Amino acid sequence: MGYPPRRRFRPEFLVCRRAGYPGVVNSQTEPDSDSRPGLEDRAAARLGAPEGGLLAGPSLQALLETLMSARAPGRVLLSPPLMPHWGHRIEDRGGRALPLRDEAPHGLASLRAVLAEAQPGDQVWLDLGDPAAAGEDAVDAFLALAGGLPDLLVVLLRDDAPARRRTQRLAVDRPGQVLLIREGAGAYALVRPALVRALAAAADWRPAGGPFQPLAGAGGSLLVLDVDGVLIDPGRAFMEAVAGALGELAPDLPWRDEDYLSLKRAGGFNNDFRLTAAALALAEQGGLPYRGAALEPLEDRIRAFEPRCRTAVRAHYARTRSLERPMVARERLAAVPELAIFTGRPPEELGFAFELLGYTLPAVADSAPHLRKPRPEGLIQLADAFRAERITFVGDSLDDAAALRGARALRPELAWRFAAVGPERGRFAESADPQAAGLVDLLESGYLS
Repeated sequence: MGYPPRRRFRPEFLVCRRAGYPGVVNSQTEPDSDSRPGLEDRAAARLGAPEGGLLAGPSLQALLETLMSARAPGRVLLSPPLMPHWGHRIEDRGGRALPLRDEAPHGLASLRAVLAEAQPGDQVWLDLGDPAAAGEDAVDAFLALAGGLPDLLVVLLRDDAPARRRTQRLAVDRPGQVLLIREGAGAYALVRPALVRALAAAADWRPAGGPFQPLAGAGGSLLVLDVDGVLIDPGRAFMEAVAGALGELAPDLPWRDEDYLSLKRAGGFNNDFRLTAAALALAEQGGLPYRGAALEPLEDRIRAFEPRCRTAVRAHYARTRSLERPMVARERLAAVPELAIFTGRPPEELGFAFELLGYTLPAVADSAPHLRKPRPEGLIQLADAFRAERITFVGDSLDDAAALRGARALRPELAWRFAAVGPERGRFAESADPQAAGLVDLLESGYLS
């Protein structure tokens, strides 16, 4: 990987907001929230990024220069191809550049040593486009360990190089600090919104043009599965956890199983913390029993109640999750080459699901607002991670179907298909959607081949 001679950069950058309509918004002055979708930039959504989570610039080199301006380098460990140019630049800035001597396709031993001796302010820059770069599994293992060190910044360059089977797109929203930089017609960085704001400020932010395209698929297929109702029969586990939480938070609240089911059918309540908060907000307005009243005017109250509801529902779910049962053994999925999960469960509850199933799969969980169904960003991230051009999502709810159709609208160049399962599939499936009682029936029917 070659670089031009050293010089100072004062690049123009485009700070992109999440989905909606094309436009440029200065994320330094806007909060990191999802409250204004009409102002968010479509480019961010097409990459599965949250509001304020994308920074586009003229080149990869300009983005790295901006990173050094935004964060004074301390120790920076570099892939060997980066040392000749960037080692000098880091030293010029008063940092200490160290090479990763033993980077190889099957291991990152020196990186593991870095984690054992990590200091606040350390950075690791990996050029995954280099032929000698570590393989996907080794990078995955390193990032999982690095996620426990919130002060360590990991910069991944060119994870979308043609030779790589998978990208590291999912790493950005997982624990830790990961900055993903790609180049093409210009370059862009994906990272948490707080660091985007710091980078934009360091670059003397001002709007700039320069459209760029998301990563093209490599021709492969991906089967994405919901968890509850597809891989696991939750029984009454979540229904009783919500009822218990409401009994604790509002003992006099009139709550019925039918209210739970009605809110689920209304859409937007794939997450039961949010559903519980909606019940409290409705009760304030005399809206229970729930008969389909509009919920948009209650959004502020729902958000205000959600932290308390999260704590209460988790406590009751610890008791009720014994009611869950696995539905699909791993052997049933053996013939599917690429599998992933997109779930409304938060990460800790996804961990319980994996324990119950006895196997794990790559997954996007409800770990951030932009990854919460019915938003499509989780599906878009999975398509990117697997470099897939044909994506089938198997789900059992209106929110699952809406997420798939949202992904199709944002990335129409990919082939998206929704497959509906479960007893209520007729409520949300379209005529062209494959339908079956469950995932096993879909697999046996050949619809997913």
